[in-house]
Order: sequence, then C-alpha cells, then structure tokens
Amino acid sequence: MKKILLSAAIIVGIGGAAFVATNAFFSDTETSTGNTFTAGAIDLKIDNTSYGFDWNNPTVTSPTGVWGLNNANSWQSTDLTNQLFFSFTDLKPGDYGEDTISLLVNSNPAYACMAFDLTSTPDNGLTEPEVDADDETDGVDGGELQNYLSFLFWNDDGDNVLEVGETVIQELSGLPGSVFTGSWLPLAQSGNTPLPANTTQYIGKGWCFGAMTATPVAQDGVNTNPPSAPGRVGFTCSGAGDQNNAQTDGIVVDVGFYAVQSRNNEQFLCSGLPPFGGGEQLPLVGALSSSYDDPETAACTSIVGGAVGGLITHTSIQAAVNAAVDGNTVCVDPTYAGGDTFPVNVDKDLTIAGLGVMGAANIPGGFFISDSGVTVTGLEFTNYSFIQASENAAIYIHNEVGVSGVDLVNTTVDHNIFTAPAGAIAANAKGVITEIGSVAAQATGIDVLHNVFNGWNQAMFFNTAVDYEVAYNDILNNTVGIANDGPHNASIHNNDFEGNIAEAVGVAPSATNGTGNNGLALVNTNNLTPATAGNDVNWYGASVLGAEDVNAENNFWAGDADAARTNNTTEVDTNPFSAVAYPEN
Repeated sequence: MKKILLSAAIIVGIGGAAFVATNAFFSDTETSTGNTFTAGAIDLKIDNTSYGFDWNNPTVTSPTGVWGLNNANSWQSTDLTNQLFFSFTDLKPGDYGEDTISLLVNSNPAYACMAFDLTSTPDNGLTEPEVDADDETDGVDGGELQNYLSFLFWNDDGDNVLEVGETVIQELSGLPGSVFTGSWLPLAQSGNTPLPANTTQYIGKGWCFGAMTATPVAQDGVNTNPPSAPGRVGFTCSGAGDQNNAQTDGIVVDVGFYAVQSRNNEQFLCSGLPPFGGGEQLPLVGALSSSYDDPETAACTSIVGGAVGGLITHTSIQAAVNAAVDGNTVCVDPTYAGGDTFPVNVDKDLTIAGLGVMGAANIPGGFFISDSGVTVTGLEFTNYSFIQASENAAIYIHNEVGVSGVDLVNTTVDHNIFTAPAGAIAANAKGVITEIGSVAAQATGIDVLHNVFNGWNQAMFFNTAVDYEVAYNDILNNTVGIANDGPHNASIHNNDFEGNIAEAVGVAPSATNGTGNNGLALVNTNNLTPATAGNDVNWYGASVLGAEDVNAENNFWAGDADAARTNNTTEVDTNPFSAVAYPEN
C-alpha cells in the first residue's frame, strides 16, 4: 500500500516538474516612458533704430540741428508695448529722418504682414499764416500736414540706408493719406519664402516734410555704416513751396505687425486678414495666382506632353481636342514642347487646363475657340497666331452665328498668363479677342478672370454684341488694356491696370454693329496706376443711352486729377473715386 502511495507522489512530482519546464520561453522586454507632445512657438520681436536732426527730437532741450541717433524712437528687439516709431515735433519744410525696423521670428519660419493706419490728422488750432493760406478747418481731423509729409519704405540690409539694389516698397511710399490705409502688406506670404527662424529682417523707412525722391547710394556690402546727413541716406527731401496751411498740424499713425506659422499654411495671404485698426475690409484687386486649382491627373480625360497613370496621352493639344468629346478635360503637362501647328482649333465643349502651378505649361501659339462652354485655364501663352480677319491673337473667341449653329455662350478664360513676345505691339497682337465683323454674332457669358496680361497692343478686344466680365486681372504695360468696339454690357472690376500706354479701358459704339442695343459699361473698383492719359477710361462717339454710357465710379486713380481719368466727362462718370489704392491680391 505504501508503494502505491509513493508512486502517486512521484507521479505528482514529475507532473509539477514538467509544468515548470514548458514556461521557460525566450523573451525580451522594452519600455518607453514619458512620451510627450510639445507645441512649437511663433514669437515676433521688433526693434527700431531712428536717425534724424535733434531739433525734431522732443527730448532735446537745446537743439542745434545736429544729425544722429534718435534714442527716443530707438529700442532693442522686444515685444511691442508703448514704443513709438515716430515721435517728432517742431517740423519745418525740408526736415527729414530715417528709421529701420528689425523683425526677428523666434523658433519657426513664419509668414508676416505689416500695416500702417492713419488714425488722426489734428489741426491743433489755426495760426494767422494758416488763415491767410485759406485754411478754414480745425479740430481732430482738420489738419493738412498729411498732404506734405512724404514717406519712403524699402527692404534694407540693416544699415539704415537706401542702397542700389534694395527694393522700394511702393505700397507704403507716398503721402500718408494714400498709403497708411490699415491694409496688411506682405513681408512674406503664400508664394514667397517665409521669414526664416532666428534671422533678422530689415525694413528701412524715410520721411520728409516736402517732396521726397529716392536716390539710392552705392551698395557698400555691409550693414554697419549708419546714415549721414546730408550725404549717405538714399533719398533727398525738398521743402520748397508754400505749406503754411500745415502750420501746427499733425498726424497720428498706428503701426501693426502680424506673424503666423508657414508650415501647413500654404494658402495664407495678408490680404485675408481683417483691416488693422478695424473697419471694413477694402476690396482686393489683381490676379490671385496662388488660387489656381491645379486639376491634377484625377480630373484629366487625357494629357498632352506627359505620360501619367495610364491616361491617354498626346504630343499635341490639337490631337487631344480631336479625340475628346464634349465635357472632357484636356490637361497640358509642363513638359509639353509645343508640338502643334497653331492656331489650335477648340471646337468642342472642353476644359483645357495646365498641370502644376498657374502658367507652368507654356503655349507658344494661339487658340481658336469655336464652340460654347470652353474653359481655358492655368496656361501661359507666350506667342500669338494669325487667326481670322487679319487678327493676331493668343485666344480668338469665334462666335459667329451659323458656324456652330448657335450663339456662343459661357466661355471662360481663367488663371492664365499672357506674356507678349517681342514685336507684339507692332503686330497689333491681342491677348484675347472676340469675333470681328459679324453683325449677327452674339455672345454671352464671356468671363476673363484672374489672368496676367503683359505687353500686348491690346490685352483684350471685345467686338460684336458681347456680354462679358473682366475681373481680378493684372493688366500691365499694354498699349490698351481693354478695348470695346460695339454693343456692350460689360462689368470690369477689381483689376489692377498699371503702365498701359494709350488707355486702360476704351469703349465705343460700332457703326458696323449698330448702336441701339448698347448696354451700360461698368468699370468699378479698379486700381489705375499711374492716372495719366495713357491709363484712363474713355468713351468714343455719341451717346447711346442718353446719359453716361460708362459708369467708372469708385476706382482708384493714382496721382488723381480729373483731366487724367477720361477723355469724355459727359459720357464717363468717374465720381466718386477711391481716395486710397485697393490692396492687391
């Protein structure tokens, strides 16, 4: 009996030993403790260095006209609290000074904006010379100093001197009533290189009681040589003239800066910020290139000039158009090498779009659009073609009845760059033109939006019975910006006209097309720079509507003068006009 019990005990012991052995696996343990996320920072620091004459410095008790550092308006890099960029007194015509703002973004690259807002123009009482100069205004906003105090801003290298090669900031250069509008101006935004972290950027600013002229001095290549009067400043100041109506007057200016992370913020634009100091956001003008919506390959029916993802590819745009059906999207890759015999005939309801950023795909010839519903977008046209009716054009919109069977409708030219080649003006070449010479031709819904036109004889020429909209374009350095010869129902708004030679907009009834069905041409909320006889809004011929045929109200005319706005004040209404330039996209 004992043997049996012993055997059972042995069995149990053996079983226990077997259990322990089966749990002896190879193993390893790794431990991570204290995992954290820590937010980065955007911290903008500002400093200012001011130079001027001691007689304008209120902290100097016995000024003698010595030029040098103005400690009252200079400080080291810090957050802004109660510092003043400008605090000058006893100004006389011919006085001037120079400041340099330094900006430092700690920790991370950032986009940044700057704004100056003219908040008050006090008269501070009427002296006898002011009254003799016909100054009848007084009070908090009754002064006239803002009409004579000039400003000049530039991108400086840190030595407080305007030197050759340093870029003048035109939007802030001029009289304070015109340039200190509270609009945010980009120091860096989408499309620019962000301000690098921990690297100082410099903005130079000069002021003058009188007429100011930029005279950049030789670049010395260093940023340690301060300005000297009158030799090394980079601008001149003339106090000539009669400014007695500005005696005792002043201006008050608020200055603001804004910084925001650039990472994951690719669409940031300073113009999208609420106005500095509050108030209503001014309308924006000009092409917004960054808003081009690249269709990417997913939206393409076929591709010209590239082989992507199994899509149908072509070496020419014409071949892609010929193979397409209504509603297709033909995409042009930046590798397209111009494998077409121009002009390309677009005779279907298609979208022709450039891949990549706006203008990455180059088109060295013209398009002949002969069907409704066509959209041309995202391309750069760098040449023109002889197309029809002796016309040279980058895009010819052919809307003659009987060709396609119906009147042409809904043609969109959007987010393209039209860069005229040499000789375009002599060749009478147009960027965009509609049908020539057809009495019956009609067109509605022609939209020309967010394009850049540069160097054409006429950026756009609208003929026949056309209803069209031209908006948010840069129209630069052409002989004529927009010509309208014929019945018109036009809306021309939020464009930036700069440096055009003969006129910005010219409108006329056409003997060929009759005058009975002319509509009102609306030309509103545009910047026209400069406001000269070469960049104005004109009407030619007798009145059609029996009143003004062109409503050109609420435009900004740089260097405003009635005589420079139009050739016909009876038919073109230019009042009221904007006192300040609209901020640009």
